[in-house]
Amino acid sequence: MTEKNKRKRIGDTVVDLKERTVETVEETTQETTTEEVKQEENWLDENGDFMWEAYESTCITRYRKPNPHIKTRDGDKVFSREPYAQELYDKMQAIEADNKFIPTVQVGQILEGIIYGVSSDWITVDVGYRQLVYVKFDKEPIEIQSLKPGEETAVLITQDDNASHVAGTISGGVKHKVFMDLRDGVESGDTAWVGTVKNMIENGGYIVSVQGIDCFMPGSLAGINKLSDFSSIIGKELYVVPVSFSPERGTLVVSHRKYLQALIPNAIKDLTENIGVEKRGTVTGTAKYGVFVEFDQCLTGMIHNNDLDGDTLVLFKKREIKPGDSITFKVKDIVSNTKITLTQKTNVETNPWSDITTRYQIPSVVEAVVKSKKDYGLFINIEDGVTGLLHISEIGAETMSLFNNGDKITVQINRIDVDTMKVFLKMPE
Repeated sequence: MTEKNKRKRIGDTVVDLKERTVETVEETTQETTTEEVKQEENWLDENGDFMWEAYESTCITRYRKPNPHIKTRDGDKVFSREPYAQELYDKMQAIEADNKFIPTVQVGQILEGIIYGVSSDWITVDVGYRQLVYVKFDKEPIEIQSLKPGEETAVLITQDDNASHVAGTISGGVKHKVFMDLRDGVESGDTAWVGTVKNMIENGGYIVSVQGIDCFMPGSLAGINKLSDFSSIIGKELYVVPVSFSPERGTLVVSHRKYLQALIPNAIKDLTENIGVEKRGTVTGTAKYGVFVEFDQCLTGMIHNNDLDGDTLVLFKKREIKPGDSITFKVKDIVSNTKITLTQKTNVETNPWSDITTRYQIPSVVEAVVKSKKDYGLFINIEDGVTGLLHISEIGAETMSLFNNGDKITVQINRIDVDTMKVFLKMPE
């Protein structure tokens, strides 16, 4: 047998084939991997992000027919022929329902979303739709351009996905949303907005800009009282409350006065705790019996001419005190939220009604003095400045005849009305 016919040669040949096969496979794998990497690099944008939409446009499923055995809804199509295709589709639908995904978008629709990304060309917004909303960066104002990923916003859809992508405008969406929120605020009346007074309308009022929406504010609603200088608030920021909307004109009316009125209860509470402290206010007007003063932003009181100091009284008699003048004073008495008496006199008596409900519990039995006697009952002096009525129906005519002015009497406080400064009494049981 020659060397060529030996079995060894067959083994050698096999070995050579294997080696060549392995080398060929390695070369093919390397070429394929290189092509895949190169292909994958083609789907990256300038920022290195994978362009899924461009990639999906070349997907082979474009030329396949949907699986007719899969039950779908909302026009969905399933191309998979795998046995678990129906189960997977149902689970995806359940996830979308839990996460409230938006099935469709429409031009003109206002959607809430989160800033997904910001580049020199686009601002992308995730609104819960199957694709992002693209907003042209250079078409938005600087405050929109400064938004960061993760921040919430509103976006107005200007182009749906029948085109190459979903497009929108953030400034338009925010402005429209603010308008709708302001209009809804007319009914609730419990939300104040920061507005800037842009300009004054002669013999009419003001134009107030609230987050880009121009609203009308009548002059009578610009303050708690009539303004002494109507131009003084131009350019200033004020809290305003929407009060009416005209569908015919598309005009929103706002009020600064309504906002100030909402502050009064807390301001009265603070004032009650600080009676006797000197304050400074602004004269809003005068009458023959005194001077009206606005103070603490939302409160108005009156200084009776008998409570004016010497210098101010001279000016008052000469009618030289004008609206807008600054004036100092102290609080003398708080009758109600809308009736506050002021004084410029040095000694200010403490108002016994300011904390009367903390001194007397209901019911309370107290020793008092008969102040006066009427046909319908006895007026009882509980303490200096506090008088109550013991009605004849509570004491009886016979018992009442036994008392005279100045007599001591034991009575029970049945009810206290601070607003009207009345105390209702009865005989102790």
